[in-house]
Amino acid sequence: MTNPLQAAILAVDGVTEVFPARNLWQRLPGRVASLMQPGNGGAGDAQLVEARDVGGRTEVNVRIGVSPDARTPHVVRAVAAAVHSSLSPAEAAVKVTVVRIAPARPTTGV
Repeated sequence: MTNPLQAAILAVDGVTEVFPARNLWQRLPGRVASLMQPGNGGAGDAQLVEARDVGGRTEVNVRIGVSPDARTPHVVRAVAAAVHSSLSPAEAAVKVTVVRIAPARPTTGV
């Protein structure tokens, strides 16, 4: 399921996908701990857009894929602007990391 912030990011021209906000090695300790708790099953392990309140300011961490045809710096700025617009009028600090520059992966199913 896509949340509104993730949808705004995916709507930016040149964004091919949104990756989990944290690298696998950053998620491993939490994943191991959640597996040791009965009935948890690792819920929330791969949060795609991380937004947290820090002293009245929202800090957002986003990891994206960018199309090879797009100008990466422009896409990064557009993603930051989309996040700011989605969270307006709240003050936000946005960190955008490009994880992959490649065509969008084909969707499967339906």
